[in-house]
Amino acid sequence: MSTLGELPWYWDRFDFFEGTSSEVREKVMARTERHEFRRGATIFRANDPATRIFLLEQGLVKIFHLSGQGEITIFWFCVPGDPFGAGGISGASEQAVFAQALERSVVHSLSRADFECLLHEHPRLAINMIKQVSGRLRLACDAVTDKITRRTDARLARILVRLARNWGELQGEEIRFRVRITHQELAHLAGSCRQTVSSILSDFMRQGLIRFERRILVVVRPELLIARMDD
Repeated sequence: MSTLGELPWYWDRFDFFEGTSSEVREKVMARTERHEFRRGATIFRANDPATRIFLLEQGLVKIFHLSGQGEITIFWFCVPGDPFGAGGISGASEQAVFAQALERSVVHSLSRADFECLLHEHPRLAINMIKQVSGRLRLACDAVTDKITRRTDARLARILVRLARNWGELQGEEIRFRVRITHQELAHLAGSCRQTVSSILSDFMRQGLIRFERRILVVVRPELLIARMDD
């Protein structure tokens, strides 16, 4: 998205089938089972058996951890083209996180054995998978270091820019989020509380950086929001 300029490579959308032929895609999809999930539906829970890999065809999926005290940590959002279900990919016996559809979503799943076989048959898929896992690791490292070294407003600016990069729609010079994200979800991503995030969002609105249309966030001045990432 050119309006956002040069940003970290791992903020870009990921496509599991990048660099492969349509025949490879068809071969992979032929081994999957198709599932549809309504908005808010749980795709899998922590401690579920990690025997299958998931590929998102349509929609938006939230990956998060829920502590015993009910505290939520959001790791990332999956967009079309993303594989998820790292428990199955790593060989763990159980999933460690939750996956929830944030809108009507179409998901394909396949067994771990079939997935590993496909990676052996098509090395480009294995390379793409390594790229995605590396990107997720960088995001996790950023979340830790940002919480230590950056103020909450800078962390929130970085999150908004990254989300705009991943699932925003370019409308002129503005970027409109494709789905609604709540103040609480942004707080979970930023490692802060809802009241603090709401206050910062209000400041961003007063400064003309963002606005809300029917509870959908619109980045009005992407270049100024990017400048706030390093405050």
